[in-house]
Amino acid sequence: MTTPRNDRYQWPSFKIGDPSTSGNLTVFPVFPIDGGNAAAKSGEAPADYMLLSTAVEKGFARVTELHDSGNVPLIVIENDGKLPLLGIQGEEYVGAKQNRTLNITVLAGPGRTEIPVTCVERGRWSTGGGKFSPGAYEPVAMRMMKSEQIGRTRRSVKDKVSRYFADQGMVWHAVDEESARHGVHSPSAALSDVYNSKQVSGSVDDIVGVIELPAGATGAVVAIGGRVCAADLFEHSPVFDSIWPRILRSYAFSALSAGRKGAPPSAEAAHSFLLRPGELTWSATPSVGFGEDVRWEDDSTTAAALVWEDRILHAAVFEM
Repeated sequence: MTTPRNDRYQWPSFKIGDPSTSGNLTVFPVFPIDGGNAAAKSGEAPADYMLLSTAVEKGFARVTELHDSGNVPLIVIENDGKLPLLGIQGEEYVGAKQNRTLNITVLAGPGRTEIPVTCVERGRWSTGGGKFSPGAYEPVAMRMMKSEQIGRTRRSVKDKVSRYFADQGMVWHAVDEESARHGVHSPSAALSDVYNSKQVSGSVDDIVGVIELPAGATGAVVAIGGRVCAADLFEHSPVFDSIWPRILRSYAFSALSAGRKGAPPSAEAAHSFLLRPGELTWSATPSVGFGEDVRWEDDSTTAAALVWEDRILHAAVFEM
């Protein structure tokens, strides 16, 4: 998704496709319609960055604790390759001393980059350091809470990393609520134990097995219980295709947690939701790693994007 140079942070235009519904989850595919990025339009994978999760799985990078003693709100990306690595807001990394999730979308260059995170496993703090591996994604409500809070506080904090810290107590409370809601006891109070429990994972499988999106989509608008509540948008369809199965499972989990039911919304409602950031003023601060963290926010909407070289690599929109 490119942005015009005369207004670097103008919200792009999109086309909404036909929805796919399973239970009280409805997903609308999103296609970019603003011009300029020929590679994105052609469906080619990006040549100048790759997904962090892919790099870790292929051994090109490691995600580790800050040091042997660890530091709850920080982990480290050690990038051994030449390409920067894209980590997505809400993405979980499991292992090491305790499981964490990324607070913002980041683009980590070669070498070592410190990343702001929150803990989603309160009851474990292993003595060894160890490495992390890619896990699930946070539920939509947790991602929204962190995005909204960081949007309110980041400009008052001077340090480039700590401006993206989130309220750890708020996250632990949210994990406890999910555990209680689904009747799952986790010895370490881990979000992953709730996700991976037999009753929850089986129900999530049932939901995601019905959802189908057409080829070429670069994102999705999501409605739960008949209300449009979130969107994830990417620059390239192959990047979206790679990461979508894990994000979809988090939305299915959120649909299980919601309880409410309602008729699927119209494509017009999804399109109106996606237009909201374009009606708002933007603010930008240097991101961790490469690029800038750009926000569009009001009392009902919070949208955050990682913009690098006038391109929106990933944007997330939430209704508060």
